Amino acid sequence: MTDPAPVQVVLAGVIRTGEPHLLVDEPRARSGPDLTLRLTPGTSIMFIDDQPLILSQSQRALFEVNQIGGYIGCRLEDGVSLRQLTQEVEDRGFDAASTMLRDVLENWSHSGLVCAIEIPPVGPGAMTQAVAVGGRRLILRYHDEALADHIAPVFAHLEGQAGSFERRYDIWSLHGFPLFSRDGGRASLLQPARAATIVKARLTQDIIDDPRWSLALHAACLHRNGRALLLTGRPGAGKTTLTCWLLANGFAYQGDDITMLDAKGQVQGLSFLPTVKSGAWPLMSAKYADRLQPAIHWRPDGKRVRYLLPPEPTEQAPLPIGWIVMLRRRKTGGTRLVPLQPARLIRQLLSEAASASGEVDRAALDTLIRTVTAARTFELHYDDLDEAAALLDKLCGDGAA
Repeated sequence: MTDPAPVQVVLAGVIRTGEPHLLVDEPRARSGPDLTLRLTPGTSIMFIDDQPLILSQSQRALFEVNQIGGYIGCRLEDGVSLRQLTQEVEDRGFDAASTMLRDVLENWSHSGLVCAIEIPPVGPGAMTQAVAVGGRRLILRYHDEALADHIAPVFAHLEGQAGSFERRYDIWSLHGFPLFSRDGGRASLLQPARAATIVKARLTQDIIDDPRWSLALHAACLHRNGRALLLTGRPGAGKTTLTCWLLANGFAYQGDDITMLDAKGQVQGLSFLPTVKSGAWPLMSAKYADRLQPAIHWRPDGKRVRYLLPPEPTEQAPLPIGWIVMLRRRKTGGTRLVPLQPARLIRQLLSEAASASGEVDRAALDTLIRTVTAARTFELHYDDLDEAAALLDKLCGDGAA
């Protein structure tokens, strides 16, 4: 779904993707309050023929690690301070123990294997951000100015008046690690250059887990004249790029990646800023001048991204679907819309759908089938963005639904 990370074996070696550690200053190794770490509940270390493995019951998965990883896992199973663990790894002959340990802990935290015992600091912090997205009101409290400067602009367009909220997220730093906590619970460690994309992914998952929604669809959502246009397709089909192109053709923005379907068959896109990969930066900079945010963020899969501010404020309200278009980029054959059987679209949408229960129940499936069959469905063959945008502009502006 949003900003996905590939499944990979978690190794205790150093994994480098080239991203800089820009967000927080490195503290002195043995000064200030300590950070206590442990394996997450349901996670344990085990050995098979002297091969150390980490068992995650929640993921129903075994992660293979090397011998130093096995040692780290054993120490984390009982809970250990970062200071003590760093010293013990150094004592075992690792000259760059602090750097190696940081990379291991960040990767294991992202994989859901390790957490911090620390709870958020008391008080309002450096900045509080009240946002609304996916029908939910959320509060983000930043206790570190550098983290606020880096992360908060990604969600600024969603800000509203402070008041009652359904969930609180605290973001702070300790020993150079950005920490993230939901509703005052145990903290997870964030990789500094990936902090914003991971926070976005956590918010997205919490919205998907909201039982008020039937399904989360992997589709961009725009609207015209009170009806939604959904764009779907396989990875690389160009959902985000074409979505951004359509903003200059009179379409209103609701989201470039995840669209929520309710029990009535209406949809609402998660209106996070469009995520622009590095290859499209020159294209978007030329199209939208100063609307491409300068900050560079790293996704969990190692790709660099920047975020685009839509030209108009985002509207957040469920809408009936008017059109669903599956994208297919082709360098030959010209730009054209081909009528598409609803069954093919339903298969595509189901292949990447998610829900609060983790399964697609019969009621949700019936809603999806009813919704898709009532919409106008097409496959768009295209290579030229201007031609594709003009064709969709005509389709959605002809008054037919």
